[in-house]
Amino acid sequence: MTEAASSLDETGHRLTRRGRELQVGIVPISHRVDGGHALVFGPATDGSPGVSDGCLVRIHSRCLYGDALRSDDCDCGPELDMAMDMIQREGAGVLIYLEQEGRGAGLINKARGLQTSERFDIDTFASYARLELSADSRSYESAARCLRDLGLTSVRLLTNNPEKVEPLERAGLTVARVPLHTWPRSERARKYLQAKRRHRGHQIPRVLAVATVEHVEWERRARARVASLAIPVMTLPCALLGYFGVAAISAATGLVVLGLCMWPDVLGLHRSARRMRPATRRPVVAVDPHAERVEAFGDFSAPGEPRRVTPRRSGRRRNRTMAHAGADHADS
Repeated sequence: MTEAASSLDETGHRLTRRGRELQVGIVPISHRVDGGHALVFGPATDGSPGVSDGCLVRIHSRCLYGDALRSDDCDCGPELDMAMDMIQREGAGVLIYLEQEGRGAGLINKARGLQTSERFDIDTFASYARLELSADSRSYESAARCLRDLGLTSVRLLTNNPEKVEPLERAGLTVARVPLHTWPRSERARKYLQAKRRHRGHQIPRVLAVATVEHVEWERRARARVASLAIPVMTLPCALLGYFGVAAISAATGLVVLGLCMWPDVLGLHRSARRMRPATRRPVVAVDPHAERVEAFGDFSAPGEPRRVTPRRSGRRRNRTMAHAGADHADS
């Protein structure tokens, strides 16, 4: 427990999967043949993940083709995806990933078994027997010890394989089996499920191992029908938006053209109004006190001509002159 806790403290970090974050820590499982790692998912406690009794546990044997290359010839990849989806929904769980490629035979022997299966049209269990390999040489004792080191006494085991339940129960764990039923994605996957059910007693419903070819074909056609319906459903809003967009652009263009057409008339009316408006600038008048003429300087000359001086007699000056004349006449 101390070693596992220290490993979680040193390796705890956040993992984003399908848009959601999980706290995860890594615990090594040391074994020459059946070793691997335990990925502990759970809510952060003091910066490290933690799990409690009754959590979901998946013991998964490595399958390069199914896990990494997403092969359709086995159910390893879909089972791993389903198990992780269930752990992620609960927010806690343990994924024990063991380096047990090819049911413990290794990648090279697995490839040899697949070649033999293709050559003689037999399943991989029979091909392993032809190659004098063990049908399943995996052991889960190290995985059980790891779960005990994590402080767990009861788990919900995500598996269809009864051989994974017994080692955990022998280690003192209370095990509740949770099945992982996935639809095969090819004819080879269907035959592999059927072989695991027949040779190793995997608890797989018969409908998945027998009547799956029709289901796969039906699912493919259903996806095609959904895709054919999705195209017009998705294009309808785009078409409506296109019509509204064209209408808006047409209206805006019409307003611009109308404005350009009316601009000369509006400009002409504005200029006419300016011509008809009376001059507000008053001429500057210079008065000579010793002369009886008044010089008015205004801006009434034509462009380029000198300003004209228009002599005229101011009304006030004329009245004053006439008044002086009257007084002189009275004195005489």
